[in-house]
Amino acid sequence: MMRIFSILFYALLLMNSADVPLNKNKIVGKISIPGDVPLVKRGSNQKYCEEEPANPRKKQLQLENHPNRHVVISFHPLDFKAEISPTPNAIVNQMEKTFSPKVLPITAGSTVEFLNSDTEVHNIFSMTPRASFNIGRRQPGKSIPQLIEKIGLVELKCDIHCGMNAAILSLDTPFFTKVNASGNYEVDGLPDGNYRLQVYHYSLGFIEENLTVKGGGVVTKNLNLVKP
Repeated sequence: MMRIFSILFYALLLMNSADVPLNKNKIVGKISIPGDVPLVKRGSNQKYCEEEPANPRKKQLQLENHPNRHVVISFHPLDFKAEISPTPNAIVNQMEKTFSPKVLPITAGSTVEFLNSDTEVHNIFSMTPRASFNIGRRQPGKSIPQLIEKIGLVELKCDIHCGMNAAILSLDTPFFTKVNASGNYEVDGLPDGNYRLQVYHYSLGFIEENLTVKGGGVVTKNLNLVKP
């Protein structure tokens, strides 16, 4: 009887293992982006939108916040459900009346730490459906955590400075990365299968298409973003 039980157990184990893709694939490529993309989305409260002369720190932040440095590519399995865990060290900072980073990719269910590293009071709020919150106005040096459970884009604003805008991209997959300053990316560890490829650009929005990977190899996938 014990022998029969053991045989059945190992048979079930092998059947379950057969459902799990074993090969791990890598996807690399380059995202080409138009050169005349607008830098920011302005709000309607012009009282606080007056530009101030940029100091060296502000100029550096403006360079770092260029939309072409905040492109996220992600791969969403269509054949199986990927296990995800909270993104560690997920931080949105406020410096020189600027959000940093401009786009923060995380897995859904992560806690984002909102930090005020500026010399003045700031606020962060979101009016995104199913992800609305307002952490209130905070003095310099204050940090407040916020759980993000919604899957999708969560838009951030400051109710004091209308020029401050940013986004959290909450994902249902662990397979994602930010594109580097040259437009290149690399995502490793994808099991064999069919995926929905998604690219998000802060000013250009989303593009999507399907992709299949198999055999444990390296796939090159280049994409061209265009202005709408």
